Amino acid sequence: MSGTTGRPRQLSLDLPFRTALSRGDFAVAECNALAVGWIDRWPDWPGAGLILHGPEGCGKSHLAAVWQASSGAVALNGGALDLETGRDLAERGGALLLEDVDTRLAAVPAWQEALLHLYNAVRLAGGSLLMTARSLPGAWPVDLPDLRSRIAALPAAGIALPDDRLLETVMRKQFGDRQLTVPPETVRYVLPRIERSFAAIRVFVDRIDRLALERRRKIGRDLAAEVLKRTGRPALPADSVEGDEHGPGA
Repeated sequence: MSGTTGRPRQLSLDLPFRTALSRGDFAVAECNALAVGWIDRWPDWPGAGLILHGPEGCGKSHLAAVWQASSGAVALNGGALDLETGRDLAERGGALLLEDVDTRLAAVPAWQEALLHLYNAVRLAGGSLLMTARSLPGAWPVDLPDLRSRIAALPAAGIALPDDRLLETVMRKQFGDRQLTVPPETVRYVLPRIERSFAAIRVFVDRIDRLALERRRKIGRDLAAEVLKRTGRPALPADSVEGDEHGPGA
């Protein structure tokens, strides 16, 4: 190849991979046990619905998918017309899933009226409505008094920030979803050097997967260090992490 030296880089293709979203694939820990308990409790919820809230990537969508599979719920995209269509299902006592409610309310304040009508239809018909959000229900941008009171009456379960054990489990799961085998010492090397969020882990796994494909190399500590450097995370002393392995490709 003209003007190039060394090993050719392989083109990274956006090939689809299947994310495992069954109940058995969800790692239960102290930070999410309450939310998991509520999902497992359905259909014996005390009211017409449930609110799951927590930071981006904390597992809300995974739990919502678990509930959707068990309840046969229809997922609504959140537009006003979609909510109107959802009312027909709600009036027949069906189960409905509505994600990112706080974000949608902030983007379209007029959406409040449609949401109120949808909730009323669910309650009157004896159906179920699962809503997810990043913020606490009390912080949602709701001006409509009737909607505010309905939201306040619903049980809400939060998912807190993960501990080290759960972060490791989630990272291993995300590698497993892509059918990637990664040495345990590489995972232990990454965890104290990465932002403590599920979203950061998802981004990291995606980036190192692409880099490994481009370089035609197995995922190890050297590639992990390169990806971490690109994300701007500060490096830790090599001897500051218990259990680090310093061999090549660890």
